[in-house]
Amino acid sequence: MIKTAFEDMCVIMQRDINQPTFEDLELLAEVSQLLTVVDLDSVLQKVVQLAGQAVGASKTSLFLHNDEHIDWKHIITMRDLPPDKSVKVVNQVMGDGFAGWVYRNKRGDIISDTEADDRWIVFPDDLLVTRSAMCVPFMYEGTIIAMITLVHEKPNQFRPYHLRLMEIIANQATIAIRNAQLFNRVNVQRQQLEVVLQAITDVLLVLDEHGKIRMVNNAALPLLGATSHDAVIGQALASFAIGDDVIAPIVEIIKAALVEQNRWAFETRSDHHQTDYQVTMAVWEDPQHEQRGYVVVMHNVTTLHDLSRFKDEMLRVATHDLRSPLALISGYADMVRLDIGDPEHIVNEYVNIIKTTTETMSSLVDDLLRVERVRASPLELREQTDMTSLVKVVIVNSRPFAKVKNITFETDIQLDGVPRIVADPVLIRQSMENLVSNAFKYTPENGLVTVRAHFDAKKFYFAVEDNGIGIPKEHQAYVFESFYRVEQARYKEKGSGLGLSLVKNVIVRHDGEVWVKSEEGKGSRFGFWLPLKAKTDDVETIETDAIPTESNQQNGINLAAK
Repeated sequence: MIKTAFEDMCVIMQRDINQPTFEDLELLAEVSQLLTVVDLDSVLQKVVQLAGQAVGASKTSLFLHNDEHIDWKHIITMRDLPPDKSVKVVNQVMGDGFAGWVYRNKRGDIISDTEADDRWIVFPDDLLVTRSAMCVPFMYEGTIIAMITLVHEKPNQFRPYHLRLMEIIANQATIAIRNAQLFNRVNVQRQQLEVVLQAITDVLLVLDEHGKIRMVNNAALPLLGATSHDAVIGQALASFAIGDDVIAPIVEIIKAALVEQNRWAFETRSDHHQTDYQVTMAVWEDPQHEQRGYVVVMHNVTTLHDLSRFKDEMLRVATHDLRSPLALISGYADMVRLDIGDPEHIVNEYVNIIKTTTETMSSLVDDLLRVERVRASPLELREQTDMTSLVKVVIVNSRPFAKVKNITFETDIQLDGVPRIVADPVLIRQSMENLVSNAFKYTPENGLVTVRAHFDAKKFYFAVEDNGIGIPKEHQAYVFESFYRVEQARYKEKGSGLGLSLVKNVIVRHDGEVWVKSEEGKGSRFGFWLPLKAKTDDVETIETDAIPTESNQQNGINLAAK
């Protein structure tokens, strides 16, 4: 790199009357020394200092680009402005100013007199007098990673010699900046990884291909009966499975060495610790394919199993023991109303409250019955369902709800040629409508809701996006659980917490999968996929357009969000 810089200087000597001085050569040597500096901020500050010194600039500004965007954490401006104003200034000069022109043309240039060149933007409150300017990009493999602008209060300060000198400096400094960026990125990622691995409560094991332990986190030590990392690193995992069967399935997978499979998911139990684990196991391999092994994550699901059993018991109690007393309360309330006779009597107001409350409770019991029915009963109606028609029905049924809150309702449907799916069209339609109605419910007025549907060789996909209130990250793993509700003080929507649970049960019963992605304050994306199954002998041969009739609407399970 230093040799190339000196060769470039020789070219300058042959083509320009301005001859390089000994100071120029010292400057290039000093720039080359930046290759050994790994602190990015130090590199940037030094580049600004040396560049200004090289061409006699009054002020210098520099900022980095990161994936085609300005890196606001590393920006050095020539104006002493607060961060918010610096952002506005840089955005404007990158859009309409000199730096933007250089960026778009990917080459440096000189403005001899700013008063005669419309590429230079003069800000009204700018106290800095500028008559000449020079801007040079820092190029790495054809991509601009940084921009530097140098200015002077006098016109015609910068010559072609200065531009070529800055281009040489930029070539040298680009490598130094890139090296510092990569080093900082790797260092930050390593620190983040170490913190994450030790902070997570799940058991984490990293094994080589023979089952020897290469890395563990703190949560794994009690399960292995160890008190320190040194006691387990390098040991065979099988040696820790003698007193507890919880690790036995992992050891068996390693012994089997199934080369055609690279991921496993199963549950196991530690009788010694009375703990249930959900295990995810995957193969890792280095880029050179010289080493490989396994990553094992064990999530403690004991509490979830206990809660699930308790919830199932409460579900059975609620669905079977509450219907009769609710019916009696509602019936006697009607009798009281008849005995009073006078519709204006004050007691009628109390009776109406009783009726409304019992109807709400009856609706909850009905939802509980639907959950039990979907989970426990077989799907009796399995038809070859036209998913295109089904999605169209959902869209038509949903548009009136969008008008109520003046919500923009958009669609992105790519289902030309989608094969029919073996499914219960009523349950699938109501699942789709549930997701759409939830999006309307939690999106403010004048918001946006988008329904998307497409398919590939194996699956049909349906998703609903909104720009509503979003879901906090810590709640997202549980939104499909029965009775689970995300309480948010700034939003007053109420419900039973069963709507999404019903959707999940329906989709899982159809061998599909539900999912959610959300960011609090920005919106949510709920969706599911279903397998594209071929018709089998045990499937009804009835062909349907999936448009519900009056009869199957009455007999179907209502999945409206609660």
